Amino acid sequence: MRKICLGYWLATALLCVLTYALLSGNLQNSKKLEKLHQDVEEMAHVVLSKYAGKGDPTFLMEMIDRSVKKHLPKIWDDLNALKKGLKAGECPSLASGKPVLKIEERVNYASEELGAKIIAVQARPVCSPNYLKALLGMEFTTNPPVRMLESKMEPGNCFAFRNDTAVVTIKLPHLVLIDRIGLQHISQKQSPNGDTSNAPKDFTVFAIVGDRDVLLGKFHYGCIQSNLLQTFVIQPAEKYDLLRFHFNSNHGHPRYTCVYRIVVYGKM
Repeated sequence: MRKICLGYWLATALLCVLTYALLSGNLQNSKKLEKLHQDVEEMAHVVLSKYAGKGDPTFLMEMIDRSVKKHLPKIWDDLNALKKGLKAGECPSLASGKPVLKIEERVNYASEELGAKIIAVQARPVCSPNYLKALLGMEFTTNPPVRMLESKMEPGNCFAFRNDTAVVTIKLPHLVLIDRIGLQHISQKQSPNGDTSNAPKDFTVFAIVGDRDVLLGKFHYGCIQSNLLQTFVIQPAEKYDLLRFHFNSNHGHPRYTCVYRIVVYGKM
């Protein structure tokens, strides 16, 4: 019985909070929503304030039971008022059944988590490696190329190379009918010094099929602050799993270029 009572109170509170979060953007219903939010907070405050320091679970159950009985009628009244408002057309986007927010998330096949790998790199490291690192192929230990296949967008979490040119070959986890290829860079606000001139600018992508190269396109990354993830449409004739990226320039940085994230969208 105690578990049922506790679950009942938590479910009611959660329902009200979710309703508040869903509808809080509607101006005409804002007063009703605020009242609903206050009722939920008041009910929670009563339970928490009276239970503080009490070690007996029975006491908590009694407080929850009394609080639910006291506040539940007001909460249902608030919900009914919101329902009437929707029927009256105060929130047409919800009343009509149209989605308030459409979220489209696509699979990035150039992701290390899915099994994508860096096959080859032709670039100069920002800091010249010592003889041992060069011998062991560890020139890019500080900013390795695999960073381009990671989703974490934090300052420094990138593939960095000297000047503005590099060639990187990527193996996708599967054969993919690619329809978009793109890059993503950090914003000026994320950059420690506010400078994003080290972002790549012009780049070319080839698909490798046997002993031949298939040009997928020549692209220009604009480093636009309002659109940091930029993708470009391509129309391939077949599926590919081996891509070669040629980075040809950056946005003006004199010493190095940073590639934060590569994206490859399509269908298997």
